[in-house]
Amino acid sequence: MLSLLAETKYHKHVKAFLENNTDYRYIEELGVGSYGVAYLIEHSGSHKKYVLKRMKAKHRSKEKLRQKFNLEIQLLKEIGLLNTPSVISQGEIENIPFYIMDFIEGQTFEQAIFRDGNTFSLDQSLSITKQLLEYVVILHNKGIVHRDLRIPNILFKDDQLYIIDFGLASYIDKNIQSEVIDNPKRAQNHISDLYFIGHFLLFLLYSTYTPTIKKERSWQQELQLPEPVVHYIERLLLLGEPFSSAEEALSLMPLEYASSTR
Repeated sequence: MLSLLAETKYHKHVKAFLENNTDYRYIEELGVGSYGVAYLIEHSGSHKKYVLKRMKAKHRSKEKLRQKFNLEIQLLKEIGLLNTPSVISQGEIENIPFYIMDFIEGQTFEQAIFRDGNTFSLDQSLSITKQLLEYVVILHNKGIVHRDLRIPNILFKDDQLYIIDFGLASYIDKNIQSEVIDNPKRAQNHISDLYFIGHFLLFLLYSTYTPTIKKERSWQQELQLPEPVVHYIERLLLLGEPFSSAEEALSLMPLEYASSTR
């Protein structure tokens, strides 16, 4: 309850800060994560929309989390690609760090699948995953791993993919050995992003699946995919030999089952 009251209090601080110190106006709260809160705001002159993200109030005295929040800002600045939001400005509101970034007015794959009921065929799913991998290769070449490539964090607009929420991103640790990774989701190397991409691809493929029996089966049994596709996904999910890099995963995609465009 105290935590909720603290966050409600800081909502008011954010609104007051925008009104009294900036050319932006508050529109609405976009979402709350483990470490931060995001708001949709609008520039009063251009009427262009942006996102203000702040650290949660309850974390303001935790130096490690403050460092992590500042790392997120630093990484976004270093990435500098059209597929990710650009940082516009940063600062503090009542001792809470925040930054303002571009608002990408796209649709997440979570919304597309679960809210709007969109479906993705095998060839579409592979083509979309190829585009995602192409971006991830660029990201890894910049020495950065996202570590949270879930369907709420991947958007599409005009057939172009965008990646948001770099709150768990980190620099790549080249000294990590794949065989000793306990939790692939949190690995600070390519394994993490490829593991998430494997699950992302499965979400796309399951969008066309309708159960025919009540008994739950493995995805290999339920989806009835071509053997090369099954083998490829198993490697992404560490059920087979792991890929040595995102470049290798991209080069070995079974694209004979994918069209060149969505």
